[in-house]
Amino acid sequence: MSPSALFVTTVPITLEVFLAPFAEHFRAQGWRVDALAAGASTHTAIAHAFDERFDISWSRNPLSPGNLTGTAPRIRALVEQGGYDIVHVHTPIAALVTRYALRSLSASSRPRVIYTAHGFHFFAGNSPAANFAYRTLERRAARWTDYLITINAEDFDAARTFGTIDPDRVRLIPGIGVDTNLFAPYSTSPSEAAALRRELDVPEDAFLVTMVAEFAPVKRHTHLLDALARTTNQRIHVVFVGEGRLESRVREHAVALRVHDRVHYAGYRRDVPALLAASDALTLVSVREGLARSVLEGMASGLPIIGTATRGIADAAGSLAGWIMAPHDVDALARAFDEAAADPQEATRRGAKGRKRAEAEFALPRIIDAYEELYREALAPRL
Repeated sequence: MSPSALFVTTVPITLEVFLAPFAEHFRAQGWRVDALAAGASTHTAIAHAFDERFDISWSRNPLSPGNLTGTAPRIRALVEQGGYDIVHVHTPIAALVTRYALRSLSASSRPRVIYTAHGFHFFAGNSPAANFAYRTLERRAARWTDYLITINAEDFDAARTFGTIDPDRVRLIPGIGVDTNLFAPYSTSPSEAAALRRELDVPEDAFLVTMVAEFAPVKRHTHLLDALARTTNQRIHVVFVGEGRLESRVREHAVALRVHDRVHYAGYRRDVPALLAASDALTLVSVREGLARSVLEGMASGLPIIGTATRGIADAAGSLAGWIMAPHDVDALARAFDEAAADPQEATRRGAKGRKRAEAEFALPRIIDAYEELYREALAPRL
């Protein structure tokens, strides 16, 4: 009988953006791969990637009685009926509730449960109370996990000290991979890049810094604007790619700082590779990341990274692929923008270093190979 896997996420966009290539790979190897998420059955963008798609309802509160008494039993029944060899969980709510649901299955019917933590919600610099609460939840759920996958060094070190899972079952796999052919310096023609700049009303001679991120507090768009206001080079422009509830507040902040004429809003886009090809640098200044996907895409595109020494940003860029500074140092961030704009050759050199690192460490085939090896190990006792 062919092996089978169920991918579980809170919302289907995670399946579309991150996990579809993995599902397609394993199905090509003869696996049956199904998906479970809120609204998965009607999310047509993932129809090609999975054999079956199942819907589930989650409360945003992982400890909600509805999650534990209503949703969890449904997950358990679905898994028992599906007879899966592996249940691979992602995103905090889905991961916690699913592992809780499967914790007491008999050895004969229980699948191997793999959890990929895309960045723990406890991290250096967070409040002690929040860290205690999130760490306690993760430690508890680790008891119900066969393999815990981390994507950055800080989380890997933390998980190995949980005491509720064998440290040898904690692994470090750097992210979910980046398509280094799609995101590449040669992926978009100069004429297409120039057209995109015109579309966004970016001056031809601008040094364009792109940030791909939801407008959410953790991404700190206003911190970036504070730095932009302190730059001395007026050629520096910023384009924000994404949507979110804080966009209007960010726009107001740009106006208050009098930098609104150097800030552009691209909204939600499906042509991010082309936007990066039209850019001179990529920036991200989040307070928390797992392993920043946009940073990996920027590196693969040959752009220097201008970011903060945040877990998941520094892990990706390292020390040679751009300019990395302390998380709260606005002046250092402004100086980095000015330095990059003033020395295009240096910016290009650092971008090339990032491209080389992305190909060697984060390319999608390498990450898929790592998961294929893990799946083989997980299933070995059953073969």
